Amino acid sequence: SVVSTQSTGDRKEAKKKENVRKSYQRGTVPDYLKERVSEWKEEEKQRIANLPDPTVPEGHVVMDNREKEETLSVLAKSRENLLLKLQNMPLRNDTLRLHNTRNELESKLGEIDDAIKIFSRPRVFIKQE
Repeated sequence: SVVSTQSTGDRKEAKKKENVRKSYQRGTVPDYLKERVSEWKEEEKQRIANLPDPTVPEGHVVMDNREKEETLSVLAKSRENLLLKLQNMPLRNDTLRLHNTRNELESKLGEIDDAIKIFSRPRVFIKQE
């Protein structure tokens, strides 16, 4: 009876192994591995998304396009105002006051032109505080 119990156990194990062999398809990747690969891909996407942009200098952020356009429009308006003031000034610089005012307006105009050049770039970096 001990021998018959062992042979019955052996038969059950052999049947289990055969069932596993039948359910296993050679050459296909099991579902749990497919799921794990997709999880790894998602984790990698998250890791890459959380990495800082290597083209941005340390301590800076990229300015928003909307914000950049608003700044450019404000600069263009102030440039127009300065040009109008310069055009309305008399041609002769007889007095020291007129001379100083003209120089001041021209220096402000130069600063605004420089700022417009900077904000016209495709990417503008702002220093974080």
